[in-house]
Amino acid sequence: MNAYVRPLWAGVLSCLLLLAACSGDATAPAPSGGKLETLDMPAVEQRFAANKGKITLVMFWATWCPACKTELPVLEQLRAKYPPEELDILAISVDDTEEIMAEYLKSRPTTVPVYLSKAEVGSEFGVKGVPALYVLDKNGQVAFNSAGAYPFEMLDQVIGPLARD
Repeated sequence: MNAYVRPLWAGVLSCLLLLAACSGDATAPAPSGGKLETLDMPAVEQRFAANKGKITLVMFWATWCPACKTELPVLEQLRAKYPPEELDILAISVDDTEEIMAEYLKSRPTTVPVYLSKAEVGSEFGVKGVPALYVLDKNGQVAFNSAGAYPFEMLDQVIGPLARD
């Protein structure tokens, strides 16, 4: 995330937490079938605010990226191990259109919520390539971030201690 965002983070998260509390369940997963939700930064920040007290994993990916395709099953393994109350997973696609993503999901359905990304989301996170992973702790602080695909065991080593805190 850009440095200018960090000082504002606490105030923004407080406001967004209040908005999330008033607007219902902001953590309900988007289906991987049907119409895909497109996330902009306010929607992502609202999701983070609603996730206070649980871990959030964000993966930026694309259907044309071979390494990204190997990462989706890893996210499914994490989902099987950590319930939604402990770990929120956002697989945010940087594909150009909903049609591309919908076609991909028809051939490779997933239980992990998949979203499309507005351009500013990736740039706000500082994404330079995909896959890009971010793990936020229960306080919404970035505990891990890296480019590249990671095996389940490695991500479990990052998430496990955070879940126990």
